[in-house]
Amino acid sequence: MKTRSLAIIASALMLCACGQQEEEVPAINVITSASSESVTSAVTVTEAVTTTAETEPPPPAEATVSFTALGDNLIHSSIYKQAARRAEADPEKDYDFAFAYEGVADLLDNADITILNQETLICGDDYAPSTYPCFNSPEELGFYMNELGIDVFTIANNHTLDKGETGLEDCLTYYDENGFVRVGAYHNAEDRSNIRVIEKNGVKISFLCYTESLNGLSLSGKTDLEIGRTQDMELIKSEIAAAKEISDICVVSLHWGLENSGEVEAYQRDAAKVLAEAGADAIIGNHPHVLREIEILETSDGRRTLCAYSLGNFISAQSVGTNLIGGILNFDITVSLDGSGRTVIDNMEFIPIVTHYDSNYSNIRLYKLSDYSPELAEAHGVRVNSKFSYDYIIEYLTSKNLYEKN
Repeated sequence: MKTRSLAIIASALMLCACGQQEEEVPAINVITSASSESVTSAVTVTEAVTTTAETEPPPPAEATVSFTALGDNLIHSSIYKQAARRAEADPEKDYDFAFAYEGVADLLDNADITILNQETLICGDDYAPSTYPCFNSPEELGFYMNELGIDVFTIANNHTLDKGETGLEDCLTYYDENGFVRVGAYHNAEDRSNIRVIEKNGVKISFLCYTESLNGLSLSGKTDLEIGRTQDMELIKSEIAAAKEISDICVVSLHWGLENSGEVEAYQRDAAKVLAEAGADAIIGNHPHVLREIEILETSDGRRTLCAYSLGNFISAQSVGTNLIGGILNFDITVSLDGSGRTVIDNMEFIPIVTHYDSNYSNIRLYKLSDYSPELAEAHGVRVNSKFSYDYIIEYLTSKNLYEKN
């Protein structure tokens, strides 16, 4: 397998095609319009109908699905507390998260499929919101993410057991009762074997998710719960094979790597190659809380697999400068509909984003880098704890081939 580094900064192009189908003539009209006294006339009409059918456009040879992938939605107390304060004027809301996300909201409902790593549990209103080290986020967070356009929540990560097995059961129930697609943690083996598939544009897309760590916790032998783990590579390969049996595209999310390190570990490159060979069409990595490079992996059978080793944080209230530099990854996958299963990845676009807050973690909000400024960077509250500036952002992005200086 060959790998090729990728610098993606160009705007994505939208491709579309449409065809118009000719109206068929009902058989009864053919019979009544033909002269009952002339066999030749009837044959002529039949041949005309046949000719019309032959001129109908053939079925499409391929179809394209667009994707948006996001990093860790890491909800610290300062984020949900500010959401509570902003909801005080609205008697119908307990939390209002709109302020935090409005700077990037217009980027999140444009693709056919938008995938988010929901780093913190959402266990329901019977659980009080909580922050590090054992997270639980308000129900309103999930509702707002869905409103923004999130189609798939990946929930296998190192915080999946923060509220124990009961908390995880209630979290799964929250997603299910609200019709949200979640992947990575399951009620039982039957739930896990029900591979999540979404159909868009005549293409079926499957989703799998695995985590490297559970922060030292584990499931007991008394529960039917299951969590996808990266350690069992043979099981992952078999689940990819099962997913490709029922779908055209398989997206694999991995929660892996050393936290706060921007360097891709050798074992990750090896694992990514194995998963690409097994049939993964896109690999979306998270967990380090910082951005890492993005690669295109070329498989032995000529396919190409997109691998983003880490998309960093989507939002957080962390206190290290690199934790506050994230990105939104857009890409298309085009599938041949001739039965070959051939896929093509194109229109890749990486949009850098910045989590900004004022002093004492107040007014946490997201910006597109294109809307950010050196003046805002100089006023960032993180500068109390960490090096941070506009040039710092550009230097880090450039080091990962995610930004090209003019």
